[in-house]
Amino acid sequence: MGLLGPVVRKGPTWSRPEQVVSVMPVMGVTLAFAAIGRSGMPHSSPDIPDMSDLLRQWRGRRRIADIPEGAAGNPDGPVTQTLMAQLLEVSPRHYQRLESGERPMSSDTIARISCLLGLHTDEARALYRWSGRPVPPLLTPAAPEIPHELLDWMDSLPCGALWEGPDFGILAYNARAARNWPWVRRPGANIMLDLLLEGPGRRQCAEWEERWAPLLLAQLRQGSLAEGNTALRAIVDQVCEDPRVRELWNSTADLRSHSYGTTRPMYLPGWEPRPAWITIMGWQPLHAPGLRLVTGTAARGSREPDLPDGVQGGGPARGGGHAGAG
Repeated sequence: MGLLGPVVRKGPTWSRPEQVVSVMPVMGVTLAFAAIGRSGMPHSSPDIPDMSDLLRQWRGRRRIADIPEGAAGNPDGPVTQTLMAQLLEVSPRHYQRLESGERPMSSDTIARISCLLGLHTDEARALYRWSGRPVPPLLTPAAPEIPHELLDWMDSLPCGALWEGPDFGILAYNARAARNWPWVRRPGANIMLDLLLEGPGRRQCAEWEERWAPLLLAQLRQGSLAEGNTALRAIVDQVCEDPRVRELWNSTADLRSHSYGTTRPMYLPGWEPRPAWITIMGWQPLHAPGLRLVTGTAARGSREPDLPDGVQGGGPARGGGHAGAG
């Protein structure tokens, strides 16, 4: 038990998160997104592959010559369970139980098996999840590149929108976001830091202590529990230097993988009424799960004013420059 609370690990499971997939044609390119909705609960399906069978097939496609550090025997010979047991320094029976799912794998064992079998990043990620272990951050790029098509699509949206990375750092924003949330222009702007610490971002959040901080902290707590996620733990340390944030952190224990799909009050320049109500939504590109597009749309009769001339989008993903008026 520590500041982040206990980590509870589950036994071997294999399930797919429930997703809503949007396919949008943008400038001749079809883009697929997974909507981050209200329900993140997994569900079972008869067509889900058996992970133990996949693991055996991954082993079966390797040959002794493929083993990184080399192994005795015919280079064209198969990688057997006995050989895997020798390389992992366990008994053959122990390895058989690992491969069948009868015995849980440690994170170190998964990393070792992934290396020996030459697993693709997606395969290694699936193995971690099947084993009930957190996926190491290194399997997800810390600052994924944003294709121009995604930046152009963000600029075309009729609402404030921004791209953020796994650490909630703002990578790019459109013109409406620049008008609605001026603090996004700050070098190093970060959703968690700017909305939790005292400053222009937090002051925009009406009913901050009731409607904003608990959701943000629950999401931050969930992410910071992952093994090796030093970036989010550093953010926890930083925001908890604020007495109000620290009190809320210590008095709550909620966990959320996200806080999107909610409607909250916010003071926005030129909007009516004051505060206005906006619905915060999140979207992830299927090809880059480390990226999130966050949008804020008018809700409950709130009205967004027309965008003034000269307001531009920006962000480090654009080299700090303008890429569209939004």
